[in-house]
Amino acid sequence: MTAPVGDTPLPPVGVVHRPYGAAGLREIYRAARGICRPVLLFRRRVAEQHPELVRLAQAMVPVHVLPDGDPGAAVAALGLRGLTTFHDDELDFTDDLLTALGLPGAPATGRPWDKLGQRRAFERAGLSSLRFARVDSRQGFDRAVREVGLPAVLKPRRAVGGQGVTFVRDRGDADHVLAHRHSWGGLLLEGMIPPSVHPSGVPWLADFVSVETISTSTRRLHCAVFDKAPVSVRNRAGTDGADIVRVTGDVVPSRLPPEVRALVLKRTGEALDALGARHRVTHTELRVTPTDVEVIEVNGRVGGHLTRLLRPLGGPDLVRAALAVALGEGAGDRLVEHPAELDGTGFMVGLFVPFMHQEGTVASRVTRADLRALPGVVGVDEVAEHGAERADTAYRAANVTVRCATPQETDATVTQVVRGIARLFAADGLETDPWLRHFTPDRRSP
Repeated sequence: MTAPVGDTPLPPVGVVHRPYGAAGLREIYRAARGICRPVLLFRRRVAEQHPELVRLAQAMVPVHVLPDGDPGAAVAALGLRGLTTFHDDELDFTDDLLTALGLPGAPATGRPWDKLGQRRAFERAGLSSLRFARVDSRQGFDRAVREVGLPAVLKPRRAVGGQGVTFVRDRGDADHVLAHRHSWGGLLLEGMIPPSVHPSGVPWLADFVSVETISTSTRRLHCAVFDKAPVSVRNRAGTDGADIVRVTGDVVPSRLPPEVRALVLKRTGEALDALGARHRVTHTELRVTPTDVEVIEVNGRVGGHLTRLLRPLGGPDLVRAALAVALGEGAGDRLVEHPAELDGTGFMVGLFVPFMHQEGTVASRVTRADLRALPGVVGVDEVAEHGAERADTAYRAANVTVRCATPQETDATVTQVVRGIARLFAADGLETDPWLRHFTPDRRSP
């Protein structure tokens, strides 16, 4: 990607990359047009594990495999004007490089995406009174249970999407954790935010939302609020004594009442201020309770699968925004000053229907055409193939995009699509998944 002869060359922006992040190669390449020249950076072990991905990237953009040890000198030699990542596992590595090279977006506080550090920052800022404790051993867990109380949630300090989460509802759950967990490093126990219902009263919407925010050095633009489909939970079914917790979908625009939406945005801004987040796009998750809004966590990168929902409604390209703000002042400020706004033409829903059982291979025979035949489906990002390991699709049966015109159509269509996918994957037991109770055809939304 080069500028025409006589034009100023586009500035190079490094992207620390690995598969299964919030943006793929083609999405990054397309989003960079007119803003920057993307340079893909792979850590050596990632390159060795995914040689096909590296070869595909080399056909599109400059690629560099970083040396082990201290890669700062190698990255500095590239003359990058900015640096970012779209993968949570690369955030801390990228932040270390940003700090070492003095590039925009270097964190103001050590490890801002560490959940324990976030809890401490939110407490200092008066944002949360949730009790919490660090856990690094069996004895530490037992002590934390006494300090925090039950019910509580045990979670890795660095993980996303419900990975490794354990709901410790009572002493029986605590004893199960003590009996089955072997890995104790890097954990956090925090009080459980009481479950509630979505303020709209829509029965299939969860009680938490996410906010995507573009931050420059002085300003923030909260460019979208996403409602969520209910999480899928299988208690005590995961490894190391954990539950299996799966996120299952995003909806935009949100159906929060205006006053609740305003409080959600206020809490998001306060949380980002507490963490000193600048020159990046962030993904903030919040739980809506009957009396307040509690920040769950902040992720320092674009939320996964969300740009595909915003773009059809005229909203911002979050990947493009992340590349722009990585350059510092200029392009990112223009995005904040002249934001893309949703055009009000309907609703977009991304659904990631999980397998109830993670082990084994896919028994059903389902094609993309089968999924596209379901009502409202306008895109199929992923379908689990017959005979493949369920892990190959991150334990998702299907990942589809649905478009609807009205709230009422959205409620009816989402129920039909979820039930339709469960029927197509009946051989894998999806029709017996308790998660389906959230999508009952005779339940009416207000």
